[in-house]
Amino acid sequence: MDTNRIKRFATEARNILKAGIAAKITTLGFDKNGHVAEENKPQLMQGGSLWNEQLQTEGFYYQWMSLYNRIQQKGINEVYEEAAYTWFNRLCAIRILQKNNLCSPVLAYADAARTPVIVDEARQGRIPQMKEELRQRLVELLDDDTKVTEQFAILITAWCHDNPIINQCFGSIADYTELLLPNNILAEGGFVDMLNHTEFITDEDFKSPELIGWLYQFYISERKDEVFAKKGKFEADEIPAATQIFTPNWIVKYMVQNTVGRIYLDNNPYETQLQKKWQYLVEPSEKPSADTILKYNELEDLKVADLACGSGHILNECFDLLYDLYIAEGYGRGEAVENIFSHNLTGIDLDTRAKQLATFALLLKACQKDVAFADAHCMPNVLTMPKPWNREVQGPIQDMLHIYFQGEATNGQKEEIMDCFDLIQNADSLGSIMKFEISESTRLLIKQTTDYWYSQEIVPEEVRTQIAAFKLILALTEKYHALVMNPPYMQWNKMNNVLSEYARSFYESSKLDLCTIFMVVSNQRLLKNGKYGMINMQSWMFLSSYESFRLYVLNNNIIDNLLHLGPHTFDELSGEIVQNAAFVFTNSCATSSAYFVRLVDGENCTAKKSLFIEHKAPSYCVNPNDFKNISGNIFGYWLSDQLKNIFKTGNPLSSVATSCVGLQTSDNDKYIMQWNEVDFRKIGFNCSNAHECATSMKTWFPYNKGGESKWYGGNRIVVKWFNNGEEIKLLHGSTVRNEAYYFLKGITFPRIGSSIFKARVAVKGSIFDINGPTCYSDDLSYTLGLLNSNVMSNLLRILCPTITFQIGDIFKVPYLKATKDKHDVVVILSDRCIELCKEDWDAHETSWDFLHNELLSIDTSTYMENIDYKMKKYFEETGEHINLSPAAPQLGCLEWRMEQYKTKWERKFMQLHKNEEELNRQFIDIYGLQDELNPDVPLNEITILQQGEIDVTDNGITWNEDIITKQLLSYAVGCMLGRYRLDKPGLHIAHPNPTDEEIAPYEYNGEQWEIDDDGIMPLMPNDCGFSDNASARFADFIRVALGNEDHVANLNYVEQCLGKTLEQYFVKDFWKDHKKMYQNRPIYWLFSSKKGAFQVIAYMHRMNAYTAERVRSKYLLPYIEHLEAEIDKLDARRAELSTKETKQLQALQKQLDECREYHERLQVVAEQAISFDLDDGVVVNYAKFGDILQKIK
Repeated sequence: MDTNRIKRFATEARNILKAGIAAKITTLGFDKNGHVAEENKPQLMQGGSLWNEQLQTEGFYYQWMSLYNRIQQKGINEVYEEAAYTWFNRLCAIRILQKNNLCSPVLAYADAARTPVIVDEARQGRIPQMKEELRQRLVELLDDDTKVTEQFAILITAWCHDNPIINQCFGSIADYTELLLPNNILAEGGFVDMLNHTEFITDEDFKSPELIGWLYQFYISERKDEVFAKKGKFEADEIPAATQIFTPNWIVKYMVQNTVGRIYLDNNPYETQLQKKWQYLVEPSEKPSADTILKYNELEDLKVADLACGSGHILNECFDLLYDLYIAEGYGRGEAVENIFSHNLTGIDLDTRAKQLATFALLLKACQKDVAFADAHCMPNVLTMPKPWNREVQGPIQDMLHIYFQGEATNGQKEEIMDCFDLIQNADSLGSIMKFEISESTRLLIKQTTDYWYSQEIVPEEVRTQIAAFKLILALTEKYHALVMNPPYMQWNKMNNVLSEYARSFYESSKLDLCTIFMVVSNQRLLKNGKYGMINMQSWMFLSSYESFRLYVLNNNIIDNLLHLGPHTFDELSGEIVQNAAFVFTNSCATSSAYFVRLVDGENCTAKKSLFIEHKAPSYCVNPNDFKNISGNIFGYWLSDQLKNIFKTGNPLSSVATSCVGLQTSDNDKYIMQWNEVDFRKIGFNCSNAHECATSMKTWFPYNKGGESKWYGGNRIVVKWFNNGEEIKLLHGSTVRNEAYYFLKGITFPRIGSSIFKARVAVKGSIFDINGPTCYSDDLSYTLGLLNSNVMSNLLRILCPTITFQIGDIFKVPYLKATKDKHDVVVILSDRCIELCKEDWDAHETSWDFLHNELLSIDTSTYMENIDYKMKKYFEETGEHINLSPAAPQLGCLEWRMEQYKTKWERKFMQLHKNEEELNRQFIDIYGLQDELNPDVPLNEITILQQGEIDVTDNGITWNEDIITKQLLSYAVGCMLGRYRLDKPGLHIAHPNPTDEEIAPYEYNGEQWEIDDDGIMPLMPNDCGFSDNASARFADFIRVALGNEDHVANLNYVEQCLGKTLEQYFVKDFWKDHKKMYQNRPIYWLFSSKKGAFQVIAYMHRMNAYTAERVRSKYLLPYIEHLEAEIDKLDARRAELSTKETKQLQALQKQLDECREYHERLQVVAEQAISFDLDDGVVVNYAKFGDILQKIK
């Protein structure tokens, strides 16, 4: 079955039907909000009705009013969604029945005009049973061949009511739904046409009972997307779309064969033929003892259920296996099906649509076994949530109970039953997790009475409407032999209030997800030694929040077997978020070994299946009680004896390191900024404590907020913490945690990260966020070394194998004390790693400790260190010593500097790599994991040069000279605008209102360098006429920085590295690269016309209320004059212009028009004299200038 094609069919069909029904509602007088003008309502009159100045039947009036009332009750969107689905499922089901020879081809075309067979037969007098009034309406319509759609609507509705399978499975069609059959339902390309000629569904697909389920899943896929896109909790009517997903068939077979199949084999140990057929059956790791085998007498006694059955995929597989058991024991086909439906199989789902489809799929399967079931005389036992008792409409419930039980129920029994009905009020939210607390005598009374009413031909209305509720109570108080399900996945924070409160009250240990609640439900609904098979999220196996739940699982179940599936189990779900496990547990407190199969490496569902059935996946037979010796009762089934011993004997990391979760501001947009956004003079660095913070009078302080840096780095963020955060502390919703640890030097790491754990130094003077958990240790370097070792990654993967690193998990990692010698080695190596990574971080201008551009920092000592490195590297590679005599350094040559830069940073990169491998080696020895791990570190895990300077290949690293060159250009622009000085390290102007002294020219290399007088610089073509244009100023920068001797060669080399001219780069790419470097918080703001004919940057820290006016008067107006002059020159000789010059003239005119249009907008803003406070950050301040600035995103 090609599910991709089926998905395309279902989504196209949904859109066609919804559009058609929306159009139909409009033709019936309703607007898009469901309102209708009084004059557009039909009027009832004798013998009929009047609507839209046309005579209609009396039935039309009542149908229209029924539609009107439903729209007022539910809203127009829900009504047309409901109608679209009604026609979708009925017509799909009819087509499936037709393809299985279970009905006549009523939807097929009888002629080239696309007249359906059902209409053609009616025209010939063969009309299905229907009410007399409908028959009269139909006869009138049959006289008019243009009314085919209206004829079809009446006929197909009557046919659905008359067909036992459709009627019993889906129920009657609401009277107004007939009105909403789209006018284009029979058109070419319409829905019936799609069904008759679909290329997406094969004849083989139509024979599969799974088809209707796949169609439903894909039909609601857009609704599922809508539900997941919304923020907050899921309402009751959103739970079905949010939680339904189709289980892969091989996993369903695994679960059914190892529950129902295993129970049968335990009772029939000499059965071999069926066992050969069950290719997903797992042999028990040890022979079950007699006291763990669930015995039953007859096959009819074997009770199996899916309490979250969806569209019935698992029920269908249970049916197949049970059917095979009956046939093997000599039952006839019809008797086998009747017993399965009447005695063995139960399904429950809170989604009525899913219940209908499950019923249909099972009945279709029954008909495929024996066509006698086509009359629907025996129906599957699939239940949904009943309508709650409405006291206002239906009166006191005691009256109904008296009638239902014919006065036989005691007062105590009535009290129990009324409590059940009170609980059913919330059935739409709770579904199968409802606990009905009734005694055995009450349950027996309900069962006997309900069976009695089922045997009666005449049943009072009060009784008939409540049978479904009593059947549900019976089903959810039954004790089953086997349960098989794919329960809904819904985390605690997505549950609505009804569901979350009920989970907290009745499922405390498992309340964090619906899938784990269903595990407890399974235990409670099973007989002793019954089995349940389930696929759900793997999170309960590992996350610290499930620690107590894991203990519950271990104490109350035998783990028969478990398939650890990991990510990509459901091909329609992408990414790593949904990670799964499928398993079979026995409801027993006995102890037994467990069998685990590790399928996490399968890249998709099919690959996992192949690994399993071909026995190519790693498997483990373990004692589950060993998990109790692992921190948090983690299901570390793959652990070696040595790893188990480490967890058993080691102290947790928390014994030597204090862990802290930090600040929540409740308004990060206001109180957290990148450091480069604010006035640098207002940032407080290196505070030791709260007193220093308060007395410093600084506003902003370094802030750790996660990030992926290792050893050192990630220092981009500051938090507004003036006077020890007095403003944040008063903010509603803020939470200040662990304030005593603020400003201390520590270790931080991301709460959410990649598969490789990375920790780094939290610098002295910093505060930490909830997403940047931090720890403090008296032995910081050793602890950081452990955290960044592959020993830590391996241990953490056991405790926390998801993408989220819970701080509690990290500090449960066992800590082993090293000998003094090894400890000292680790400290030295860790300090060297920190030093190397700090040097790399500070080599980029996004660091607040940045000093100089690296290319310009190359000096003679760098050169000599590089020569030593080359000689040493040669010896390591060949075993031979060489002596390199240094040539004279070429400090004025940029290309030479580039080569020295690459050698310098290759040296540091390889040294870091060497240090990390040696650290791994030390910790492997300390933990005794020589047989488990090797010290190797892939080059792509070394985390310096992470701003694009290199690409890591199998053979080493390759350099991206364009990136390194762009970093030089960015620094050069900083020198032009005064952010940096060539003659002094670090920041120069990073604050408003610089003094004349700060922007005064200075000498460097015997040359004078001028800082731009207004902090504004054009990014324009070379012929723009501005002397301070970026490309011209950069050429001068290279001359001043490197001298005159190699000036032309240096400029050529820059353009060679860029792969384009300097003019092209500054005009087209510089600001994009700048914006990326500063993570969409640019410090150079781009004033730009619509297509960039005019563009200048202004240095944010030097801007004031008159910057926009200065851009207008000093740059835009002169440039407009420049363009006008150029146009006049060409226009004066228009008659003799070449083709090229004509195009140039046209281009100049477009640029002029663009600049004039920009001037109109810029002038408005300039007149406003906008000033801003740097403390508000780039996003807020940038927005004040509107569309005169280039968009940030």
